[in-house]
Amino acid sequence: MGADRIKVLLVEDDGDSRELLAELLEFDFDVVTAEDGLAGFQAFERACPDVVVTDESLPGMSGTELARKVKQAAPRTRIILVSGYTEVAGAEHCDLMLRKPLDVERLNGEVGRLGAQARQWPGGAEEDARQ
Repeated sequence: MGADRIKVLLVEDDGDSRELLAELLEFDFDVVTAEDGLAGFQAFERACPDVVVTDESLPGMSGTELARKVKQAAPRTRIILVSGYTEVAGAEHCDLMLRKPLDVERLNGEVGRLGAQARQWPGGAEEDARQ
């Protein structure tokens, strides 16, 4: 993993979708994956990603609950929520919501854009760690 590449945490409970999306994102980003919300938060704490891409419907903890916890711990981290629904309660904790089926090119572009925003946050990851 290169220090200059944007770090992405992908949280998706469907194994095939998780593997495919991770492979596609790995061309441009460093990607860590998790299979549910609880594992996602643990992976977030270990990896300190710039961007979290999460499905809403996850076992153990929903994507919006994961987003809320991530934003409390690290406000600079950008969250992309993926859902089949038009409106999702709790989506205000997310920076962007994308509907299924995903447009992978758009996802890739948004990860890059939001990752750059996260890295421009005053103090960066060091500030998040002190909070």
